[in-house]
Amino acid sequence: MDRSNTVELHAAGAQSAQGARPDQEDEYIILTPGGSPNEIGDSIAFFAVFDGHGTGIVSNHAKEHIPLLLFESDEFRSGNYERAMQAAIDKEDELLLQGFREGQNFFATSGSTASLALVDMKNGVLVVGNIGDSHILMAERDPENGQVKSIERLTTSHKPESADEKARIEKAGGHVHSHHDISRIGSLNMSRALGDLQYKTPLISAAAAPKTEGQKFACAPDPQNVSSQDGAQAGTGRDDFITVEMSFRRIDLHKEKQYLLALTTDGVTNALDDGKIMNGIAEMFNTGSKADEVARKVVDQAASTEYADNATCVTVFLNGTEARLA
Repeated sequence: MDRSNTVELHAAGAQSAQGARPDQEDEYIILTPGGSPNEIGDSIAFFAVFDGHGTGIVSNHAKEHIPLLLFESDEFRSGNYERAMQAAIDKEDELLLQGFREGQNFFATSGSTASLALVDMKNGVLVVGNIGDSHILMAERDPENGQVKSIERLTTSHKPESADEKARIEKAGGHVHSHHDISRIGSLNMSRALGDLQYKTPLISAAAAPKTEGQKFACAPDPQNVSSQDGAQAGTGRDDFITVEMSFRRIDLHKEKQYLLALTTDGVTNALDDGKIMNGIAEMFNTGSKADEVARKVVDQAASTEYADNATCVTVFLNGTEARLA
């Protein structure tokens, strides 16, 4: 163990289960120190989950491109990890728009959540950023007895029924409607995502009528009443209904503590409560289970019901350099 670091990566693993869905649309990333596609050093680890919708095309595209976009940025090199994450997400969405303009029309009706976790082990910093409803959970583990001392959900659920999100959507010229008692923008029950270009400029505008069924439901009836002074993009009368603006948390890690992380798609968190997930992970680590085995147990539990969603879990164990590993 490198005593110059605050924490070390003791274990990381991941698994996915398809559940009752016809296709697997989840993706994940595990990049351990020195294992990135663009050398990031021996004290950085990066993890992510993506939950695709419409198809798995956007989640797969994000898995392929976001690491390079993140690690090659000046913001990453300077340690401004929040700005580096946002810049990577912004550039990824620009790549999807470029692909759409080149004829890849499926980027208009496919999208993905994104939940990212970067650990700077030397400086003892965990930075989490997300869009959508995939989540990152953190628990502190007692080094003496292996029990969980605290559990916290670090991510924000971006849903159209949220008062702030609903107000933002309506200010942009959009409309939130209810379908089967679920608030939606068009066909989506989330308000921030990669892709889903049919709900973003320039595909939506006051000058052009909606081109998809989703747009018809998402656009407010009278777009002429939405002006640029009200928050819409000047010249279009519309702004993005679905955005890629991330929510962030920065956590200081300590040498004498141990931490468990679980990055999950909503197929896990909708099926299992946070306490069951994190206590179960701790119990399996305590009995010597490998990280992949722990993740497999979580997703199998989540996907065991008749109408189960795709379920993905990335499990991470961080050990403080002054904490006894037990």
